[in-house]
Amino acid sequence: MTSIKVLNVLSIYRAVIFDMDGLLFDTESIARWAWKQALKSHGYQMSDDLYLEFVGRDLTWREKLLKKIYGDSLPFESVTLQRIEIGDQRELQEGLPMKPGVLDLLYGLSDLGVIIGLATGTGRTRAMRRLINAGINEYFSTIVTSEDVTAGKPAPDIFLEASRRLNIDPVQCVVFEDSFVGVEAAFRAGMCPIMVPDIEAPSAEIKGWAYRVLDSLEETRELLGELFGEPIKNYP
Repeated sequence: MTSIKVLNVLSIYRAVIFDMDGLLFDTESIARWAWKQALKSHGYQMSDDLYLEFVGRDLTWREKLLKKIYGDSLPFESVTLQRIEIGDQRELQEGLPMKPGVLDLLYGLSDLGVIIGLATGTGRTRAMRRLINAGINEYFSTIVTSEDVTAGKPAPDIFLEASRRLNIDPVQCVVFEDSFVGVEAAFRAGMCPIMVPDIEAPSAEIKGWAYRVLDSLEETRELLGELFGEPIKNYP
């Protein structure tokens, strides 16, 4: 896939589409723990390196990977149900922290009049619970989940569906992502990917696909002024 950089053409961008897990919320530590525990209870082991291959992928891809490693007898549905149950229990008990800079960024985009969408590989019920509990669900004009598309990331489908619902051309959309496959999906959709790594350090290839790689969502003030052509008011 050819690497490109998005040119700084002011005011061509009209919308921002966010991933959720690992970007807006610190979900990966609980998810990794839940997968490990569920697999262990069924007699299987998961290393940290194996979990890294899960990041950003849909369940169909994860099932194929695990059965390739452990064989077709692996009870994937049972493992998945257990990891959701124990993961949700821990999430509800301990809470789910938002990543630094989320609220300021959402407020700053709204202040600019930018249309905001969400495209997450998480199912709708769990996604809405997280957004509502955090009090940020109303920022999003559309919320597209894994249940709304057939092919998961790195296929561009989920981002293209979000832009379709927003009635915004893909080339006018900026995407914030934390995963390799998410950045690739946004790139393939013809959008402007911004990577904010969570547990995956960006490779040279990913850096080539992304317009910018940031350490945190707290670093977005100058970037948004660059992309949307005007300074952001009321932004710390």
